[in-house]
Amino acid sequence: MAMRTASPWWASLVFGVGLLFFLLGERFFGHLSGVRFVLTGLGVVLILVVTGARVWTMRSSAGARGRVERTLLFCHLGTVLALLLYVLTTDWGLATLHLTDTAATHFHGAMTVLYLVVLIASFVPLLMAELSLGVALRTAFDVRPRTGDDDAGVEYLRVREIGWSGLSVGLALSFLMVTCQVSEERNVQRDVSYFKTSSPGESTRKMVTSSTDPLRVLLFFPDANEVKDQVKGYFDTLAADTGRLQVEVHDRLTDAELAGKYKVIKDGTVVLVRGAGDKEKSQTIDIDTDINRSRTPNSKLRNLDREVNSALLKVLRDKRKIYLMVGHGEMNDPDSTPADIKSRIPQRTVTILKKRFADLNFEIKNLGLLDLSKDVPDDATMVVAMAPSVPLQAAEWASLERYLDGGGHLLIALDPTGNTSLGPLEGKLAIKMLPGHLTDEANFLPMRRTVSDRRMVLTNQFSAHASITVLSRATDRPLILNDAGALDDAQYTGKPEAAPKKTVTIRSPESSFLDLNDNFAFDSGGDKPEKKQRWNIATAVEGPKVGTKDGYRALVFADVDLFADIMVRDQLGRPVMLMWSDASAPLLDNSIQWLAGEEVFAGEVVSEDDKPIQHTKNQDVVWFMLTILGAPIILLTLGLVGTTRRRRSPQKAEVTQ
Repeated sequence: MAMRTASPWWASLVFGVGLLFFLLGERFFGHLSGVRFVLTGLGVVLILVVTGARVWTMRSSAGARGRVERTLLFCHLGTVLALLLYVLTTDWGLATLHLTDTAATHFHGAMTVLYLVVLIASFVPLLMAELSLGVALRTAFDVRPRTGDDDAGVEYLRVREIGWSGLSVGLALSFLMVTCQVSEERNVQRDVSYFKTSSPGESTRKMVTSSTDPLRVLLFFPDANEVKDQVKGYFDTLAADTGRLQVEVHDRLTDAELAGKYKVIKDGTVVLVRGAGDKEKSQTIDIDTDINRSRTPNSKLRNLDREVNSALLKVLRDKRKIYLMVGHGEMNDPDSTPADIKSRIPQRTVTILKKRFADLNFEIKNLGLLDLSKDVPDDATMVVAMAPSVPLQAAEWASLERYLDGGGHLLIALDPTGNTSLGPLEGKLAIKMLPGHLTDEANFLPMRRTVSDRRMVLTNQFSAHASITVLSRATDRPLILNDAGALDDAQYTGKPEAAPKKTVTIRSPESSFLDLNDNFAFDSGGDKPEKKQRWNIATAVEGPKVGTKDGYRALVFADVDLFADIMVRDQLGRPVMLMWSDASAPLLDNSIQWLAGEEVFAGEVVSEDDKPIQHTKNQDVVWFMLTILGAPIILLTLGLVGTTRRRRSPQKAEVTQ
């Protein structure tokens, strides 16, 4: 409802325009003296004229009308006071007060906060009071004497209450601004992020226990150093668990002769020594002695167990060779992919794969058509084929067969978008890859939030086998199968006495199916009916012994992406590169150890790096429902319980005499 007051509604609008001109001139065009003079001067004139007019209307009015004008005048005067305080923060104001540099800095900050508090606490009540007064009956100045009936149309109490409400809002905003100013001036940082040096893992303990020669650990650190305490604690635990490790702490400068023997040139060096005399072997690990840098992701201190595990492999056995097949459009050799099929073959990298081979003390050699067509080199510990996209030549298949017959070790990872044939090895290993893409409408990782996510199947169906030692224990961390295929039994074509032993190590969930028409949906009918079942994803194959010599070993995977790189973000949002399978467990490590006959070293390697949080679609739905519905229902229930209890509480009756 509009009220008839002595001043028009547009007076406050002109006042606000003047304030806007003042702020524009001072805050936005202060570097342009001419523009600043015009805008600031015009703003001051408008503010003073309207304030003077408000004094006139207040003095010329009585009763409720006069009290309303007085309320509005107080808001104007508060704004003028704020502008006067602002003048003290300008260069002219600070120079007039003759303050020192330090005092001027503190005074400027305090006055800035104060004038903004006064300005907000004055202008917000003015705005709310004007909104309550309305505009219909307030189009011009009206200062003629009025009767008491005229004052009845002015609800001063309502204006006053709304003004007090506006003051509360203004003070709340001012308090928020003061809080920000105090937090900026009193900024104190505390790092409360999770940090813990990795503890000795099962694989590392097995390595130390298996050593027939004495093992020594030499720590070259400054006397007082937090990183040294963390590293020494790790090795003390490892020594206590195995009883076969001697830990020594040295100063690089004091024990200069010992440091020179092992070529230690800086602090933060760990030397692992095996044996003595001519048979002595050693490896060094360099660790940053700055505890703050050591707390960062992927630091050696967070991954100390992996660093020690890799160094132990180098002192316990000689480096061996892995031959990585190239020249057939493999994942590790995308340049060899023919141009006519390159568009349908996804581009992937294998940076982590090659680094992991080096950590396991293997030298990587390429095995191309010219060499493989003759024979697999004699020094090959194993051969790895990462999803060839074009078929191998007959001579290459023959070389691989001869290699297996001689007790070789082979890892083959296939991809449904490439060449899925195993050639003559299908009959030898009794394994083939089925057509279609593994898809699941229930158990998948919602990464892109589209139907294509159904190809990122999550599974925890693992068997007990040495090639997946750690994975088989991590049933709470599902393995991500990114656009995988499926394996099936093939007819064995060899001699009955040479039949291999096959173990399916990884299966898909029972809700998975092979998408044959590429529509990301399950189709039970049609020309190519699809079927939901547990599909074989990985199979371990062992050949029979030949005399006293162990038979061949082979691992076949229907998903090459298990060994591809992926860039993810950890729990703090930092980018981290890892292998697809690493999100669950070190699948590659155990696979290589089993193929190389080192399953005695198989076990978990501990890392304290932040792992990305992954939820299935069903888990995302649960979290969504708990967030959107769960919390409000809990609050509503508590409110209803409290209200019901108050209603049921007995009322004390008053007894009057």
